Amino acid sequence: MALTVLGIASTVIFGWILRDPAIIQIRSDFAPMVINTALGLAALAISILFSDSRFRGISVYASIFVVALAAVNLTQFLTGVDLGIDQALVQPFYNLGVSSPGRMSVSTSVCMLLMGVMGLVSGKSYARRMVRITGSSLVLGFAILGFLGYFLNFSSEYGWGTHSRMAIHTSLCFMLLAGAKIVRLGRVIKEEDNAQSAVVPMYVVMIGVLIAVGIWQLLLLKDIERNRSVTQSRAESFRAKLDGTFIPLEKALQQMARRMAVGAYRDEHVWSMDAQFYYEEFKGIRRIAWADQNLMLRWLYPMDKFSRDIRNTAMGRSEEIRRSLDLARQTHESRISRVIEMKSGGRGFGMLVPVYKNSVFIGMLSAGIDIRAFLDRFARIEGYHVALYEDGQEIYRSTEWDPVLSRDWVTRIRYSNMGVDWEIAFTPSSGVIRSNTSAVPSVVLVFAVGLFVLLGLALSFFGRAEELRRRARAMVDWKSAAMDATPLMMISFDENGIVREMNRSAEEMTGWKAEELAGKEHPFIFHDRQDVELMRLKLEGALSRPVGMGVEFIDAMFDAGFNAASEWVYVHRSGSRFLGQLFIGKVINENGHTTGYLAVVEDVTQKRQREKQIKEQEDKIIASARLASLGEMAAGIAHEINNPLTIINGHVGVLRRLLGARGLAADLEVQKRVEVVESTTQRIAKIVKGLRYYARESDHGDMEWVTVDAIIDDTLAFCSDKFRHEGVDLIARLEPNLKVFVRPYQISQVLLNLLNNAADAVQSVGTRKVVVEAKAVSDGVEISVSDSGPGVPAFLREKIMEPFFTTKEVGKGVGLGLSISEGIVRSHDGKFYLDTEAKQTRFVVWLPVKQ
Repeated sequence: MALTVLGIASTVIFGWILRDPAIIQIRSDFAPMVINTALGLAALAISILFSDSRFRGISVYASIFVVALAAVNLTQFLTGVDLGIDQALVQPFYNLGVSSPGRMSVSTSVCMLLMGVMGLVSGKSYARRMVRITGSSLVLGFAILGFLGYFLNFSSEYGWGTHSRMAIHTSLCFMLLAGAKIVRLGRVIKEEDNAQSAVVPMYVVMIGVLIAVGIWQLLLLKDIERNRSVTQSRAESFRAKLDGTFIPLEKALQQMARRMAVGAYRDEHVWSMDAQFYYEEFKGIRRIAWADQNLMLRWLYPMDKFSRDIRNTAMGRSEEIRRSLDLARQTHESRISRVIEMKSGGRGFGMLVPVYKNSVFIGMLSAGIDIRAFLDRFARIEGYHVALYEDGQEIYRSTEWDPVLSRDWVTRIRYSNMGVDWEIAFTPSSGVIRSNTSAVPSVVLVFAVGLFVLLGLALSFFGRAEELRRRARAMVDWKSAAMDATPLMMISFDENGIVREMNRSAEEMTGWKAEELAGKEHPFIFHDRQDVELMRLKLEGALSRPVGMGVEFIDAMFDAGFNAASEWVYVHRSGSRFLGQLFIGKVINENGHTTGYLAVVEDVTQKRQREKQIKEQEDKIIASARLASLGEMAAGIAHEINNPLTIINGHVGVLRRLLGARGLAADLEVQKRVEVVESTTQRIAKIVKGLRYYARESDHGDMEWVTVDAIIDDTLAFCSDKFRHEGVDLIARLEPNLKVFVRPYQISQVLLNLLNNAADAVQSVGTRKVVVEAKAVSDGVEISVSDSGPGVPAFLREKIMEPFFTTKEVGKGVGLGLSISEGIVRSHDGKFYLDTEAKQTRFVVWLPVKQ
């Protein structure tokens, strides 16, 4: 261990000589190991290596050097006087992550002082051993905190009143050195006759000191939370100031918009007077502009050279501005664009207010805003650094900041208004943090360490501890008996979601023994994985945040209200399944903290099967009645439309003959009008034909040879207008002269259902495209419908064909479309399936070519 530390320290010293940050720092946002720390660690390693040799003097001198070095650093911290030791050997070439460049942290100085003192305190007396075990335990505890602080996002230096963190490799070195001291001391004790009586108190002190250090850090966390709550409050206050600035500006522009709509601005001069007032009222506005209904810039203020250059040009030369313009016109609401590099220099954004007169768009008012000038008025807060991010990119920074300090103390909140979505990062300065530091944790640490030292000496408590353990065991036995007596499945977890125990019913219902699962995280092994994933998606949707597994999943169920009476599919170890109703309860201690969870499951498989059978019968009756009614209505509508349509077609033919007889056949305008009437009647005829097909839906009549073109044309007559209105590009790629022996109206029903599903699937993507293809394949014809939507998740592919399964919102689908379509295709001896190898969602209908 000592050799490892010597190697690390030597490497860091070499890095300082070469002035290479990569050697002295693990990562750029981690604190570096200063050269004085590296020298001290190297001296401590040498002290341990020579402590038991005939060169004991080297060990003593090395320890004296370490004590002196640590004492000087602590003196600098306590007095605030710079003694020049930090830059004595090399000039620091960094200034981030430490309060004074080149100075070791306070915790490093304390640990080094303790290790140096222990190197000087030798001998086998009980008191000296107690000093060594206490000091080593303190160093180990401080080092562990320093190490874990980098991964658990807390600063171990907070309790020392400074924010120059102990470097992570410094923490590792102290853990190795302290461990070496403890191992060596344990080996010495075991060599003595009374080893048993001496080892127990030593380890009691070691564990006690580690616990004391842990308690100390936990108390510090309360201070940390208080600091963070203050920072959170300041961040929310800043967010309110953003609203307090944006909203008046929006109202001012809306006032100008209303005046523009009623014609209050006779000319540009009158408009410029208002614009000048708001320009001077709201600091940071670079330019106010008015664009007409064609988005051509007409009036601008101030009329400087740049304004004259862009006057009478199209507004929205930037893609981001164009997108905001479109959204403002579509929503009739004010919008704030994304932050962009402005043509007139600097970074900024635009506030856009559409102007409507009698619901007719007549123009757009805009204010170009310099983001730095706009925010500097209230974002430069003493003692705090403020930064704004948009899509992860920094768009504003009030001051330069320390990334190491920010890593531990940053508070992030979101600001959303008028289409803008910014992340606000608020970081307090070290001075603000230090002003809220309490002395209570340090006092508690001193008393706790003393208490555990006394505890190690008071072995008489051992007997009492045994008695308490026996009583606790009896209570556990009573609880286990009560749990085993119930037929319900019961599993208990600790606050981290680790399984504590499970009753006999749980073992029987899952096939797992309690000892096999004890100590493991929440046992999703006997849950259906698809159920777990679906529940996770529901929780994320309900809570609007990512949800992980383990205890985070359980807490999310409580937050979303799913902890009571939720149903799950449970999987027995043998593979058999049953449906269980889950109830989860929290175990709360007297401080209101969660110390565990209790899951109770009732097998409701048979109950739900009976309910499902009743529901299926009801749904079938309702569906049958609905389809019968639709068939009758479709037949009546088709008949009523078809008769006048025949008359119209007849009159179109007569009209053509009359035009020819009267010499108007060459009149292109008249012929065009007649052709429009004729094409419209043909389109109506196709729709009527489709209705007649659906009127025969429940009639399993004779099959007939029909071209695939005719089936698809009749189907597209129903939905082509819908696709056009919703901006969906509908493409048909059909091989000619394909014939199939089918009931045309049923195949048309299948295709119509797939097209409607495809249209719904592409609503959430930018490129909306649906492709219908038909081609000949071996022994049949393949008709496919594919779309550019997000696709079907892998865990849902096995469920989509099940009756009543749907991912659509309530009222938009009952989950019967794909199930009915599969049944229709199978009745034609065909195949209906989802092509899982396609890059996009693609459903395939294969029909055999035979009679």
